[in-house]
Amino acid sequence: MVPLLMKSAAAIAAVAGLAFASADDLTPGAAYGEDALSSLTQAELADHALLVFERADRNGDQVLDVDEYTALSVVTAELAQLNGFIAIETEDEPSLIALPSARPAALSRGEHIRIAAVAQHAFYTYAGGDGRIDADEFVSAQTALFEAADFNGNGTLKRRELGVFAQRQASLTVGA
Repeated sequence: MVPLLMKSAAAIAAVAGLAFASADDLTPGAAYGEDALSSLTQAELADHALLVFERADRNGDQVLDVDEYTALSVVTAELAQLNGFIAIETEDEPSLIALPSARPAALSRGEHIRIAAVAQHAFYTYAGGDGRIDADEFVSAQTALFEAADFNGNGTLKRRELGVFAQRQASLTVGA
């Protein structure tokens, strides 16, 4: 399964627009500038999740299989770790959420393995009995991450909540 995962990750990375703009548009540290996201609503997250789902569905069958979902998680984590931020597409352009403890570096092999294992567990949690995640199930999974970071329960993430959400979105250890 690892070779298939690597092929899926390479395919997703080749799109490079997963949830990220081109490298020319986003530079390390840009999350601290005008592109920084100051708040995120649950509705904005749902719109973003649908865009990510469409890009991650590499074979166009309107569902994610375990390899597509795992590749998405690993690529998202790698890009977040290297860049120090995650990108959220709201309206026309991506906005950036800085990781609170960003230290740009590549993920280790052990971190890749951990992220893949966590992604596979999450996949089967959300996939249900058919072993596939459709768009609604993917949005529900993303909403669960959002709700776990919405400490005050007001439906909008700000400041510290955004940082915690970014870490969870990138499958990085919270508080690291």
